Amino acid sequence: MGGVLTRHLTRAGYLVSVADNGSEMRRLYRRDGADLVLLDLNLGGENGMDLVRELVASSNAAVMIVTGRADLQDRIEGLNAGADDYIIKPFEVEELLARIRSVLRRQAFGTSVHDAIQLGTLTLEPSAMTLSETASGICVRLTETESRILATLMRQYGRAVSRAQLLNRELQNPEDRTVDVHIGNIRRKLRDSGIRELVIWPVRGYGYRLRFERD
Repeated sequence: MGGVLTRHLTRAGYLVSVADNGSEMRRLYRRDGADLVLLDLNLGGENGMDLVRELVASSNAAVMIVTGRADLQDRIEGLNAGADDYIIKPFEVEELLARIRSVLRRQAFGTSVHDAIQLGTLTLEPSAMTLSETASGICVRLTETESRILATLMRQYGRAVSRAQLLNRELQNPEDRTVDVHIGNIRRKLRDSGIRELVIWPVRGYGYRLRFERD
């Protein structure tokens, strides 16, 4: 991470540690911990996607990929690996700061205790990150981000919810398809589990809404 970006983050009130490679990142995390890791996929020659998976599996830190890789498949792989966000260089510092704030808000949401959300025979437990179906006993495991998105859609059932609102963002880049990848993963998990009556419909140019297929 460049010195200019470090200065911007420090001025914004964040305590910043900088690592040039994966080994240094691990050492700093063990020593100091972190609420959020900004991870370049080309960090020190290691496989960046493997580092994302390692952080997601072994730490409580949120992970934001910051990279020059703009290919759609890289973005999909990064988000599927568990990253909370994916921002492509070059970017405006204000957009990065806005995304950092929203990721940290979402992280706080995920670590607090929330009541289960009931919709028909379906129950979402955000703290456990599971969606269960009473009659069949089906239980779908979700990532933290998927759970937050589905919770928002369930609370706003039948209403259109914007992409920015689904990711709790202050800013939304029209070309950013992060939420679409997460929606695709939720749909796949619902389909694979056999929960087919709950459908996430796209709202062209805006976002998504949740409906039961029988409605």
